[in-house]
Amino acid sequence: MHGIKLCSTTISAWCNLTNIAIAVLLFSYGLQGCQRQVWENSLDSLDQIGLAVVDALNRKDITKLNELRIQREEYLSWIYPAFPKSNFTADFSWSNLNKICNVGMKRSIDQLGGHNLSYVSIRFDKPTESFNGFHLLRGTVLTLQNQIGEKRDFTILGSVVVKNNRYKILSYDDG
Repeated sequence: MHGIKLCSTTISAWCNLTNIAIAVLLFSYGLQGCQRQVWENSLDSLDQIGLAVVDALNRKDITKLNELRIQREEYLSWIYPAFPKSNFTADFSWSNLNKICNVGMKRSIDQLGGHNLSYVSIRFDKPTESFNGFHLLRGTVLTLQNQIGEKRDFTILGSVVVKNNRYKILSYDDG
């Protein structure tokens, strides 16, 4: 009996440890899932931003341009709260930003879409702003090259957000 009791105690202890381990794994997976969900479609570098924008323009893909930018949930949950206090509500601010972006994306496709452009570089002509948890790269200038080798600067993007060394467009310039 003593051996059986020892075995059941060992099994019971093993089950408790297994349940704890599963709970810890599920919790940590949940945290990773939340982080991924909040920062979906972010890119590893500024060059990836430029390349992705040019690819979407060449394909006249407004859906892809939209995926490259901050989405409503991201804006409302961590961008807007980090900005200085405003007289405007978060929803009103998002609505305005969204309208500007939609106009800017359409204008960019109308102006540059389907022209088989190549990405050359990206730079920022305004000072970077730091907020709680992210940086805002401002004054975005994309240098693109056409098929005959001419390079030209475009200001079709607003700002770019950097969070945890990942990049995403905050806005498109509406012209």
